[in-house]
Amino acid sequence: MSKLPTTENTETFIMRISPELKNKLNQLARQSKYGGNASSAIRYLIENASRYN
Repeated sequence: MSKLPTTENTETFIMRISPELKNKLNQLARQSKYGGNASSAIRYLIENASRYN
């Protein structure tokens, strides 16, 4: 039996967005600092924004 993943990165976040916004998010995610996918981009933006609050 395989080991269960840690809870550090297993939370689920669901958000409805328009197709236009989805395209913008995917374009943003292609930039190297965002990790290459939409999930990484959202994670990066949330973590970065929380530093300023």
